[in-house]
Amino acid sequence: MSATLREAVAEPVRDALPFLIITVLWVVVMVVLYGLFLVTKPSDITYDAWVHATVFVVPAIGFLGQVLQQALSGQHRA
Repeated sequence: MSATLREAVAEPVRDALPFLIITVLWVVVMVVLYGLFLVTKPSDITYDAWVHATVFVVPAIGFLGQVLQQALSGQHRA
C-alpha cells in the first residue's frame, strides 16, 4: 500500500473513530437502561410493547443528537 493511499484511508478512519465510539457507548447505555427497566419491573405487571419502546426514547434522543452533530461537522469540513 502506497503512502498516499495509506493516508487517504487513515484520515477518514481517524475522523470516524470518535463517532463509532460514541455510537457503541449509546448502544450500551440503551441496553443498560432497558436491563434496569426489566430488572426493576414488578413481576405481577405486564406492559404493552409501547411501554418497552419508551425506555429507548431518551437515550435515542441523545444518540440522534450525536448523529446530527457528526453530520453537521462532516458537512462543514467538506
